[in-house]
Amino acid sequence: MPAKATAQHRNHSGVPILDRALHVLDHLRQSPQGRSLTEIARALGFPKNTVHRILNTLAGHDYIRRDPSTLLYTLSRKMATLAYDSAQDRGLMENSLDVMRRLRDATQETVVISILDQGEGLVLEQVQSSHPFRFVCDPGTRQIIHTSASTKVILAFLPEAEREAALKGVSFKRLTANTITSRAGFDEALSKARQKGYGTDCGEALDGVHCVAAPILNHQGFPVAALTVTGPTERIPASQFPTLGALVIEHATEISKRLGYGLNGKRRSNNPAG
Repeated sequence: MPAKATAQHRNHSGVPILDRALHVLDHLRQSPQGRSLTEIARALGFPKNTVHRILNTLAGHDYIRRDPSTLLYTLSRKMATLAYDSAQDRGLMENSLDVMRRLRDATQETVVISILDQGEGLVLEQVQSSHPFRFVCDPGTRQIIHTSASTKVILAFLPEAEREAALKGVSFKRLTANTITSRAGFDEALSKARQKGYGTDCGEALDGVHCVAAPILNHQGFPVAALTVTGPTERIPASQFPTLGALVIEHATEISKRLGYGLNGKRRSNNPAG
């Protein structure tokens, strides 16, 4: 409830206005479709004039954007990728973009690179399909953990303790007729992803959309990201998953090797690059 939320915010030590600004950002993170000033103030229990000042400040620094037609606020690309603008993550993108373009040219479908972040997938970059009708997945897009091919394949190659921590509290909510709705079913999907080296999304998040993803591993064999091909089911039928999976693995492995995977002579026994 808003009143309860306000009391909780005020109990935090530190800088009150900064605390509120961070709660505004977190609310927008959970609302990728956008929120109006009034909706944000009501949801958080903050005065509208306070929220207005926070939003203006954040927009002035390009951390959020306001759609002039709908007047809704969303996180900007700058905010979505801020936490990953380290030398290591710049290296990830620098070593990935040309490979992503080649995979797009080979498949003619949209290619996405994403990571696991706070119990969700987070898209860092995309290379759009060359088809007139294409599936667009803008940087900053959040992916539901139990429906995305990218999050599945990252989870599949995570150490068990980290995988369990990431899945703690997941409700496995049904989004389509194909959504996996139980932990047992999801564990089976992760097991298959480890065996095959790639994960899939068979219209589990959106009807009519299929995805195939493979892990990108660092020099320690840790899954730092996922490379995904996504498109309509008519162009990516399930019967093509093995062929497409092998192609995605090949390109993800190239990026992994650029990041130092395999150079120390150690490879994960269940890794596609091995």
